[in-house]
Amino acid sequence: MFEIARRLTLAEQAEILSACRHVIQQAPLFTKTMPPTGAAFRYQCTSAGRYGWISDRTGFRYVGQHPVTQHPFPPLPPIIHQLATDIASQYDLALRPETALINWYAADGKLGLHQDKTEVSRAPVISISVGDDCVFIMGGMKRTDKKQDMILQSGDVLIMGAEDRLRFHGVKKIISGTAPPELNLKQPGRLNITVRQVYR
Repeated sequence: MFEIARRLTLAEQAEILSACRHVIQQAPLFTKTMPPTGAAFRYQCTSAGRYGWISDRTGFRYVGQHPVTQHPFPPLPPIIHQLATDIASQYDLALRPETALINWYAADGKLGLHQDKTEVSRAPVISISVGDDCVFIMGGMKRTDKKQDMILQSGDVLIMGAEDRLRFHGVKKIISGTAPPELNLKQPGRLNITVRQVYR
């Protein structure tokens, strides 16, 4: 399945936003680079949990320490852990959350078409959106397959699992000014949290 599994209330979104801000205080956002060119990604990121996902000229990988602070990543916030396991259970899928990738897309942020395949595990990926809407690209199992755009709004929780776990996907653009004003974002943009099981 590759679908919106749940829409969070404003209170839930605010709690997740607060939890992510707490993580970022300990593990600051940084900009990854694309292998092998070293070109900068169009968003900033950090992680929570046992592992963090990084990339540089040498490739993509999971590591146990923040690349800037050299400290372990903060624990996975309980609200995010519980939400991810609840969503997976809703689809009768097993998920043992080991990391949450926290991506911040500014107004000009985007992410090219890709598959989430660095993980050994093929447990589902749970993706949480908070802030501005985005135009999300959903493709097939091959990069050349037909693609379609969908709008992800603040509070949308997307599940990518089972036969659709390795679909190509990306973020085409951020739609500025669409975030719920009640969230009191300090600047326009979209926070995306993807919860993953790295190993079997």
